[in-house]
Amino acid sequence: MSRRKDSFRLWDRKGRIRPLMIKYLLQIVRIPFIRDVTTMQIGRLVMIASSFLASILYVRFLGLAGYGEYSVVLAYTGTVGLLTNLGQQATTLTFFAEAYGRKDYTAQTRVLYYYVLTSAGAALLLILLAFTSPMITKQIYGQTAIGTLASLVFASSIFELPFTFISIVLQTTREIRTLTILENTKNLLQICIAVGLLMMGFGVPGLIASSLITAACFSLIGIMLYPRLRRRHGLPEFRSALCSGDLPHFWQYTKDGAWIAIDKSLGNLYPNIFLFTFSTQVSPAVVGLLRLGMKLADLPASFVLSSISRLASSAIPVMVGKGKNSLRSSLLRLTKHTATLHVGISLLAALIIPPLLPLVYGPNFQPAVYPFLVILFLNVSLAFHAIATPILRISSKIHIAAILNGIATLVGIGLFFGLGTLMQPLWSLYIALTVYHCIIGLLFFPVMKTLDQMSQKDGLRLVH
Repeated sequence: MSRRKDSFRLWDRKGRIRPLMIKYLLQIVRIPFIRDVTTMQIGRLVMIASSFLASILYVRFLGLAGYGEYSVVLAYTGTVGLLTNLGQQATTLTFFAEAYGRKDYTAQTRVLYYYVLTSAGAALLLILLAFTSPMITKQIYGQTAIGTLASLVFASSIFELPFTFISIVLQTTREIRTLTILENTKNLLQICIAVGLLMMGFGVPGLIASSLITAACFSLIGIMLYPRLRRRHGLPEFRSALCSGDLPHFWQYTKDGAWIAIDKSLGNLYPNIFLFTFSTQVSPAVVGLLRLGMKLADLPASFVLSSISRLASSAIPVMVGKGKNSLRSSLLRLTKHTATLHVGISLLAALIIPPLLPLVYGPNFQPAVYPFLVILFLNVSLAFHAIATPILRISSKIHIAAILNGIATLVGIGLFFGLGTLMQPLWSLYIALTVYHCIIGLLFFPVMKTLDQMSQKDGLRLVH
């Protein structure tokens, strides 16, 4: 019995790594999904570290008032800009990955045709918002300056569309190393340009303009990179996709994309919609404190869930397309490991960040600790959603998540305004966010039912 226990130990009695464990670890690393997650996670570490350093520099250069103004602009664009989300990114990733897994060239062409048309529609909506935002913010905040800055953000979103498609292709074809290098280079370039403009005294406009400049540069890189990827992986040309467009399939993707867009938009309303409504009740400086607390609370999710969620969005459709066996047990095991990692890193963040926050950002930002701890606790539920969302998308049941998101958002906003007369806005916001997460947690039941149905289909396939 003792020999059996010893075989599972990482170290032997002399403090050396056991050969059996080395072999076991090497086998794990050779698993394509684990290898891709590891590669993306290394790149994610660089991105998180650079973004964390950038947030410190932004706060130091802008101060509490300037960072508050920047937070109000992002809260506005993050909420109103969701009207331009037609679901093309998530829909293209889901069905392009499935078609690539089946080696179905015709289906890939249809998905590409869908992405081009919906992206053009999204660009038109973004242009419309860029022109009307000064008038909208004049009615909400009593000034046009926020709307003018928001126009730069919407222009940046237009330039992001080509690079978004290249990211989808790289993710689908498992060129994770190239994707990681490109994304980190893009992030570092934006930070360098932003810091340079801030040092020259351009303030919030310079910070937002850095995103526009970077998006334009990498849009050109994406356009030049696709022909090489197309030849390497046998992908369709843009010209052939536009010439051989299939309207019946386009409307089918549009139908699925509409629900994905609704789900993504409602999901992305958190936390933007709460920041936006909060900004109408308090000063920009308080909004800045809340945004900083939320941003720091998102660090564990960024560290653990971001890479897993992105890879799951392409790997799960490929698994379904190939008819993988034991799909239910595999996904449940992945969810369990994801949740364990997320909880562990969240606890570590709760111990480290509160004492460091006033030292790093300055004593004026000390109150951001309280929203940080609240949001950190609530974000634990996000581990389940990282795996659940791709399952509902590929089974065309994403409307369930969209409906729950809509209900949770409406109830949360209603509670925020309803409790505003009884308590301070921040406390009513905490209660609203808690209820929001409880309602979203109900998604567990339809996801489990969907997994059972998918497992039954796999069983029938094996029998026949």
